Amino acid sequence: MSDISELGRTARAHAEDLTAQGKAAATQAAAAQADKAKDTAANKVQQAADAAEAAASQLDPASPQAEAFGHVADHIEGFASQLRNADVRELASQATDMARRNPMLFIGGAAIAGFAAARFLKARDPQPDPSAQADPWAAPSPTSRGFRPQEAGINGGRTDV
Repeated sequence: MSDISELGRTARAHAEDLTAQGKAAATQAAAAQADKAKDTAANKVQQAADAAEAAASQLDPASPQAEAFGHVADHIEGFASQLRNADVRELASQATDMARRNPMLFIGGAAIAGFAAARFLKARDPQPDPSAQADPWAAPSPTSRGFRPQEAGINGGRTDV
């Protein structure tokens, strides 16, 4: 009996070890994906900063618009730098804290992100589906070939009327 209980303990310890290894591997993979997403987001934010700088360079340097675009570009570039240098866990913690302090701002931001994602997905030009071109509400007319009143539910299916 002690051999069986010892075997059970060994199996349980081995299973716990495998579970811990799997959890560590999943955590590491998730962190790598999050870092990749963070870097992609930082690059997109940097592109926005570059666009604001390009817009500022197109304007008269003494104009208030050029100055405003310059300030916007500087702030966006600073945000991109912070995003690039921040730890993913720290960013998640900050986002959670902000959501707790300002839930309406967080919900509004999520709604804006959803609208932007929907707009992006609608902007794609997929190949048209030929079956989607057909009108689902169109029914054969009584004058078309193959029209059968009994199938259309007209006159109770009677053809002698």
